[in-house]
Amino acid sequence: MKRNILIVVSFLFTIALSAQNERYTAAMQKGIATLDTARSTSTFLQTANHFERIANAEKQAWLPAYYVAYCNMMVATGLMQEEKVEQCGAYLDKAQTALDAAKTLAPEESEIYALQGYIYQGRIWENPMALGAKYSPMSYTELDKASALNEHNPRPYYLKGQSVLFTPVFYGGGSKNALPLLQKAAEKFESYQPPSPLHPNWGAGANKWMIEYAEKNNN
Repeated sequence: MKRNILIVVSFLFTIALSAQNERYTAAMQKGIATLDTARSTSTFLQTANHFERIANAEKQAWLPAYYVAYCNMMVATGLMQEEKVEQCGAYLDKAQTALDAAKTLAPEESEIYALQGYIYQGRIWENPMALGAKYSPMSYTELDKASALNEHNPRPYYLKGQSVLFTPVFYGGGSKNALPLLQKAAEKFESYQPPSPLHPNWGAGANKWMIEYAEKNNN
C-alpha cells in the first residue's frame, strides 16, 4: 500500500514539475519573440518587466535575469542613439543589478561576461574622454573572459569590433582596425548554434551592418 502511495505521489510530482517547466519555457519564448522584434525603448522596457516577473518566479534560472539586464542595456543604447546620454545611467545600473544576479547563478557562463563587457562600454557614453580610459580596458577584460569560456561565442568579437569602430583612429580605433574583429564575429555567427532556443542569439544583424559601414569608410 505504501509503495503504491509513493508511486502516485512521485507521478503527481513529475506532472507538476513538467507543467512548471512548460510554463517557464512558454513565458521565456514569449519574451524572446517580443525581444527579437523590439525597436523602441518602450518595448524593451515592457519586455524587461516580463522577464523580471519570470526571474522572480524562477529564482534558480539565470536566463530571465540575463534578459532583464539585456533589455535594460538596449534601453540605454536607444537613449544614447537619441542623444539622451544623461538618462542612460539609470538603465545601466538596472542592467548591472540584473546581470549580477545572473552571474551569481551561472558564474562560468560566457554570455554573462559578454554582456558585462557591453555594459562597461555603455558607461563610457556619458563622457568618453573622461571615462574611456577606465571602462574600455574593463570591457575588454570581460570580453576576453567570455571568449575564454566559450571560444565559439560570436558576441565578444562583435562587441570588441563595435567598440573599436566607434573609437577615434588616434586611439587605435576606426573602420580599418574594427573590420578584422567584425569579420571574425561574422564567421562565428555563421556557425554558432545556441545551446537551446532560450539562450542568447543576438548581434548578427548589427554586426553585418557594422561590417558594411566599416567597408564603406575604410580609409
